[in-house]
Amino acid sequence: MHRILLFLFPIALFAADEAKKPVIQNDPFVLAPDGSIAVIPYNPRQLESVNKISQEIDFYHSQINEKIKFLSFEKRMKDSRYGQVGYARAIQLPYESPYVQHSRYVMKLKGGGGAEGGGFSLDEISFWSRKSLTQHHKEPITIYREMKNSASNGGAKSLTISVRTVTIYDDTSNTYELEKIQSPWDRLKLMRTYRDRLIEVLRSIDRYIMTKGTLQAREVDATILEVTVGGDFQEP
Repeated sequence: MHRILLFLFPIALFAADEAKKPVIQNDPFVLAPDGSIAVIPYNPRQLESVNKISQEIDFYHSQINEKIKFLSFEKRMKDSRYGQVGYARAIQLPYESPYVQHSRYVMKLKGGGGAEGGGFSLDEISFWSRKSLTQHHKEPITIYREMKNSASNGGAKSLTISVRTVTIYDDTSNTYELEKIQSPWDRLKLMRTYRDRLIEVLRSIDRYIMTKGTLQAREVDATILEVTVGGDFQEP
């Protein structure tokens, strides 16, 4: 009897390990039947996060659409696009070659046609960076990275990232679609990053609105002061 129990015990452990296998999600060697790298599915907790972040992304898309009305009123659109650029940053890290990084975001808009607020709405938004090595006596390398999503499809369904590396010898590009990235942790990280960048876009437009409002208030206040203060009037 004891021998039977000892024999069954390893089988039970093996079955428990097999049951836990999909939850571990850290096997980099999982392959699909056709030989491609298999996409590891979300576990229930990750799926809850995906749904929550998707709802947040839709909310921030709608908030950006509200801000677009202001940008249209200010005639800031050009060829149905609006964007902002970041300051160039010189970066020097330990054990890495120094480089200069540029960044920007661009919103591609749809609609228009003279409706209230211009009738524009967000179609696509992309975040772009360029990293150029600046060290002398080193092979010049420029790396372009982009994160892009279609707001029209809802959530992060069309979210992609791409990287292009340009050297004096070669020019290579790779694009990764969200739903085809193997690791569920990386997919979640990408969705969170996109959501956080949307928040930065909203803040950047809010700063523009606040600056515009502050300048307007100052101009109105100064004008009121000027027309209020005067001397004795007489014939010219």
